[in-house]
Amino acid sequence: MAKHLGTRRASRLRPLSGATGSRSVPRGVAWGVGGLLSVATVTVIAVAQGLAATGAVDLDASSGQRHVTDAAGSGQHAEAGTSGPRGARRVDISRQADRPKTSPYRVQHGTSLSLRPAVVLARKVSALSPAHSSFTIAQSNVLGSQHTAGAGGYGPGPYRAGITASLLTSRGVDVGGMQEVQSNQLSVFRARMPSYTFWPGSSLGNNGERLQIYWRTDRFTMEKSGSVTYVFSSQHIPLPYVLLRDNKTGAEFWMITTHNSAGGMELQRDVATGVEINLINQLRATGVPVIITGDMNEHTEFFCKVSAATGMVAANGGSGVGGCHLPPNPLRVDWIMGGGGSTGGAVSFSGYYQSAAGLHRASDHYYLYSQVTTTSDWFAPGATP
Repeated sequence: MAKHLGTRRASRLRPLSGATGSRSVPRGVAWGVGGLLSVATVTVIAVAQGLAATGAVDLDASSGQRHVTDAAGSGQHAEAGTSGPRGARRVDISRQADRPKTSPYRVQHGTSLSLRPAVVLARKVSALSPAHSSFTIAQSNVLGSQHTAGAGGYGPGPYRAGITASLLTSRGVDVGGMQEVQSNQLSVFRARMPSYTFWPGSSLGNNGERLQIYWRTDRFTMEKSGSVTYVFSSQHIPLPYVLLRDNKTGAEFWMITTHNSAGGMELQRDVATGVEINLINQLRATGVPVIITGDMNEHTEFFCKVSAATGMVAANGGSGVGGCHLPPNPLRVDWIMGGGGSTGGAVSFSGYYQSAAGLHRASDHYYLYSQVTTTSDWFAPGATP
């Protein structure tokens, strides 16, 4: 027994795999290492099971939320900082689920409101306000070059045209009519009155140059133009007219200038007056005011016929309503008359003046000036009558 115990050899573990020599690991160390490995294995298995149950958590740094992917692969968002079983983060149920599915307030939609057609029309009509144009108008028989040729105490026609141009511009005339204009005088007027437009100029031939309508270019624009033929001094000549539009206000008016036969040619004057009345009424039928200037070679008859047939008034007064009511004296053979369109509009005059500034120097006629205001009813911008 003693021998057996005495000869008993100490227990030794097998050498580690790959170890060299005869060294071996003590039994206690081996048992310790094995225990640690067992605990580590159990811990890894437990953590893996926990992750499988609760899902992998991925915190979104930009939104402050974490994204949880469950075992089936679906994604949810949960509030950061919440914890589930075994210390793992869990999904927080959104508070949206706690809100009512329907709003506690009931919104009732009423019928759509709209304006009655009559109201819409009334508002549109009110927007089409009458347009006004106020300006200075003149009438001047310039005494044609062929009437003087430097004789009778008058200078040559071009020289006298220069005097007339100075008189007109110095008085601030905006629109006017001229009679007895000759070619050499027309060129002077154009040169001395560069701010004005003349029509018809030379576009209607030599006889068409006799009668000229002019206007300040920066104030008015010619919208339409035309002429009718009538008899003057046994010749057929064109009687011109234009439609002018105020560049600032848009107001429109027709402008005519004429010259009726002189002396004993009463029949020709009567026929010419009839042509002029017809033209005035045709233009009035467009609803736009009409103004006529000219040397009518009559002190009373022209006014009485035109005022009665067209409703026009003269710049110096008078009326054709209920008979012929003449303007106050002195009455000249030159006239400025005007009236509204047949469906609206109006013409009013003020500050009528008969100027003798050029008398016996530039012409044998007084120059007539007046302030005039025209009104275009129901004017719409861009509309053309």
